[in-house]
Amino acid sequence: MTPKCFRTLFTFALSTSLALELGRFPASYGPPSRPRSSTRGPLDQPDDSGSGDVSPVSQAKGASAHGTYTGTSFSMLDPLAPRIPTSEVGNEKDLSYLLRYDVYHSLAQIDIPPALRSEFLSPISDQPLSSCLEMLEKFLAEGHFLLAAYLSASILTSSLVSSTDSQLILALFYTRLACLELSGNTIMAAQESKALEDLSSTFYYVESPVEVSGAENAQNHSTLPRHIVPWPLRVLAVRLQSIGFGDSRRGIGGLYEIGLEARREIMRPDLTDGERKIWKERLADLGIRNVNALIEMGDLGAARRSLASLRISSPGEVTDSRKALLFLLIGDLDAAREVIGESGTSSETFLQPLLSMAEGRYADAVTEWHALSERRAGETDEGMISQNLAVCLLYTGRLNEARQVLERLVQADNSFGSLVFNLSTVYELCSDKSLQMKTSLVGTISQQPVTGHVNLDRPNADFKL
Repeated sequence: MTPKCFRTLFTFALSTSLALELGRFPASYGPPSRPRSSTRGPLDQPDDSGSGDVSPVSQAKGASAHGTYTGTSFSMLDPLAPRIPTSEVGNEKDLSYLLRYDVYHSLAQIDIPPALRSEFLSPISDQPLSSCLEMLEKFLAEGHFLLAAYLSASILTSSLVSSTDSQLILALFYTRLACLELSGNTIMAAQESKALEDLSSTFYYVESPVEVSGAENAQNHSTLPRHIVPWPLRVLAVRLQSIGFGDSRRGIGGLYEIGLEARREIMRPDLTDGERKIWKERLADLGIRNVNALIEMGDLGAARRSLASLRISSPGEVTDSRKALLFLLIGDLDAAREVIGESGTSSETFLQPLLSMAEGRYADAVTEWHALSERRAGETDEGMISQNLAVCLLYTGRLNEARQVLERLVQADNSFGSLVFNLSTVYELCSDKSLQMKTSLVGTISQQPVTGHVNLDRPNADFKL
C-alpha cells in the first residue's frame, strides 16, 4: 500500500470554472514516520455547512458607500437568453414554486472559524429591491459566497420579487446554487436544484418572436422555441440534479440534450457571427463536461474514448489545457503528452511540470516550476505556480523550503483554499504545536484585504481544525 500523498490542482479563469485534480503518486523520498496527511487543490471543498446572527440589509455599513455596485449584473447572466415581454399574454411564466421557503435549506456558520464569520443579512419589509441586489453583488465581488447564498434565498422568499419576473428569479436561483457549491455545500445545492424539475419541459420554452440581447444588429429572431432559463443555470442544474436524484446517467443524458439544442442554434441562419461564436464555445465546453461526468462515474475507458474523439473547431489554449488535465486525471500520460506537444506552448504553461509530476520526476518538476514562476512573476497565477512548486519540494524531502514558499504566499496576501490546506498540512508535519500555528494562520488570513478572488467564508476543514 502506498501512503496517501500530496495532490496538486491548477485552476483556470473560466466563466464556468472547471477544476480537475491529479491523481495520487508515490513520494520520491523515504517512507514517512506516520501516514502522510492529504493535501488538495484550490477548488476542493468539504461538504460542510458554513451560525451567525441575521441582520437587515439596511443595517450593513458600507452598503451604499460602494457606488460601483448597482445590482444590474443579474440581468446579464446570459446574453442570448430571450427577453420575455411580460405584457404579452401567454408569455408570462409563473415561477412561484421557486419562491417557497421549503425549497431552501437553512445555513449556519458553526463550521467557520470565529475570526472569519460575518453577519447574515436579510431584507426588511420596506427595503427596496435595488438595495438588496446591490448588497448581493457586493458579496459576490468580495467572495462572501455563503452570505450571498443566504441573501439570494432571502430575496427569493420575500415579497420583493414578483412570481412572473422569470429573469430575476432564475438569476437569483443560479446565484444561490453556484454560491452553495463554491462554499462547499454541493449536496445542499443538489437537493435544491430539484425544485426546477424537468428543464426540458415545454413550460420553459417560449415560441413567440423575442428579441435577443447582445446582438450586433437589433433584429427579431424566428419563432423557434427558445429556452427561458439562462445557459449557466441549465449547465449547472444538469450536474446538480444528477447528484440530487442519485443518477449519474441523468447528467450524461442532460449534457447530450442541451448539446443537441446548441447544435440547432449554431445552424440557425438568422444568427449573428458573435452569437454563433458563443454557441460554438458552449458546445465545446459541453464536450469537456461530458468527459468529466464520465470520470466522476468511474468509467475511465469511456472517458478516454470520448476525449480522444473530441473535435473542437477552435481549440485555444484553455481548451487544450482542460483536455490535457483530463488525460492526466485518467492516467493516459501519452495522450496528455501529445496534447501538450500540439499546443506548442508547453514551456510557457503549467502543463509540462504537471506532466513531470505525473511521471514521478519531481526534481525535474521543481526546476520547471521555478522557471515558470520567474517567467510569470507578477501575474495572477503566480501564487498557484508557487504552491505547486512547494508540493514538489515536499515530494523531494525539502520540507522547510516548502514551508517557506507557502508562508511567503500567505504574507503576500494569498489565501486560496488549497494553499491554506497545504500549509496547515505542513504545520502538522513539522511541529508538535500545529494547532497553535493553524489558529495563528486563521488570524493572519482574517486580516488580509478583500480581493474577491477567494472564498472568504471558509470552513474549519480548510485549516484542518
